[in-house]
Amino acid sequence: MSVRSIKVSHIVLSTEELAKVLLDHLNEDEYKDREMLFKMFAKLAKKYSACGTRNKGGDLGFLEHNTSAPELEKAAMDAPVGEVRGPIKSKFGYHIFVVTEEEELRDLGMDGTSLPHGAGPGTL
Repeated sequence: MSVRSIKVSHIVLSTEELAKVLLDHLNEDEYKDREMLFKMFAKLAKKYSACGTRNKGGDLGFLEHNTSAPELEKAAMDAPVGEVRGPIKSKFGYHIFVVTEEEELRDLGMDGTSLPHGAGPGTL
């Protein structure tokens, strides 16, 4: 699994069938524009998600490593920005997700710590 600094939105559903229906809808041609896709994804998350992030359109923010849903973390780390993926099964249900943003990581060299692009000594 590659290590990336990514921002992810997800929708948690109780059944795989419902997850597939929403995924198929989000993969329709009318959502090829990334901005339209992200807006519709947020709208569907608010309406259907079983997660508390529904109030934020499914936005998980930047993923922390070793999350409570490692299946989602692994799948998200392998996904490109702007492509809806899933369903991924976890103990919470079935996730469909989209990576909405990625920050470049760079190595400072002193201790091997990677920070998002633009962050450096004294900026933390």
